Amino acid sequence: MMPITHNSATLLQYALPYLKSNADVLDLACGGGRNGCYLASLGHNVTYLDRNEQSLATIKQQDNHGRFMCIDLETTPPFELPANTFDVIIVFRYLHRPLISSIIGALKSGGVIVYETFTHQQATIGRPSNPDFLLTDNELLQHFNKFECLYDKQGFDEQQQAYIGQFIGRKLD
Repeated sequence: MMPITHNSATLLQYALPYLKSNADVLDLACGGGRNGCYLASLGHNVTYLDRNEQSLATIKQQDNHGRFMCIDLETTPPFELPANTFDVIIVFRYLHRPLISSIIGALKSGGVIVYETFTHQQATIGRPSNPDFLLTDNELLQHFNKFECLYDKQGFDEQQQAYIGQFIGRKLD
């Protein structure tokens, strides 16, 4: 694998102590793949999922060991992730509520979810402003209420200059 030079999300740094070695990771709606590539550089086995073929092709140049899934997640009926497949699922700046149950089902028992996206307060300062893409108060805690909460924070993030909800949790069943 080529050396990776980028800045991973701060939340991912908080999550590292909770990740087992050589974890099977899903980078959901991965975009440019910076977080998945960072985890791959640490020895994790990363599956990159996004609807943008060009983004996935660019990531392949950085992580030639990764798995790649080009899928539109916002279909009706909702896309179903493979059950009990991943040790870790990371989601950054993406919210499609019909996928939440599939995300939970795709995590193995003891698996870790690392989730960060915008809260409804973001609409007061800029984009996104569509409530379909913005968390309500404590929404991640509600979706993952059967998980052990390892980290939870909501509010204005100075570094990102955005209103953000963050959650790290471990699947208990």
